[in-house]
Amino acid sequence: MAGCTPNPGDVWTSQQARNFSMILDELPQKCRYIIHDRDKNFLPFDHVIEAEGIKIVKTPPHAPMCNAFAERFVREARETLNNIIPLGESHFRHVLKRIEEHHNRERPHQGIDNIIPFHFDYPQKPADPETIRCKSSLGGLLNHYYADKKAA
Repeated sequence: MAGCTPNPGDVWTSQQARNFSMILDELPQKCRYIIHDRDKNFLPFDHVIEAEGIKIVKTPPHAPMCNAFAERFVREARETLNNIIPLGESHFRHVLKRIEEHHNRERPHQGIDNIIPFHFDYPQKPADPETIRCKSSLGGLLNHYYADKKAA
């Protein structure tokens, strides 16, 4: 997740694009497209990303569901943040980072060609109900259930 700022101007947006372009080589798959809405704040971002050979795809006007992956994360973040009163900018950043980690690493989902975007340790057979554990964070707002291999 890119940073957060109360004033996302051209300089900040360009820096976020440069930060993103530095991690492109670390991604498991080559990034071919970036999908975003038609906000004018993306113009400096687009110039940096297109220089990397990535195609920019803009969603149609007034069609928020065309970017369902981003909308799902936004909905998940909004639902979590509706139950938290951030106690400052650093607390807000911590909460957003934890939501991002949960969304990308704990919540199971699949990517292009059914390739899982991050490593998930899926069991080969159903787990024994006695070994199921829950990892809670943000005061129980985010829960991740897993099979405890030590308890088996």
